[in-house]
Formats: sequence, C-alpha cells, structure tokens
Amino acid sequence: MGLRGAHEHHLPDITIAALRYARANDRTFPKPVGKRGAELLYRVDDLKKCARNRPRAASGTTDLD
Repeated sequence: MGLRGAHEHHLPDITIAALRYARANDRTFPKPVGKRGAELLYRVDDLKKCARNRPRAASGTTDLD
C-alpha cells in the first residue's frame, strides 16, 4: 500500500507530510516492498509498527516564543 492509502485507511492520526518526512529522514522507516508506477508500496503492518514506535515531541516544545 502507498503512503497516501496507509494514511487514509490505517494511520489517520499521522499526516501524509509526516510519513514522507519519516521516509526521507528516519533510517528505521520500513523499506518498500514494491512499486506501482512511481508510487512506492509498503506493508501496512510495517508502517503501523513504525508509527507506533516513532518518537514524540515533549509537551511544550512546539512554542515559537
């Protein structure tokens, strides 16, 4: 399944931008298992596991002041 489909059907709490960022910058992000045209495909269980284990920002760290 592609990242957009995973976001829409299985990971609604994570933005598509966050998934793309993780794919580009997180070495533990799952490797693709295939391709459909230009879209990389992933196992849904692998994406769910990655999302479950991703680090969270500490509360109060998003303030810009």
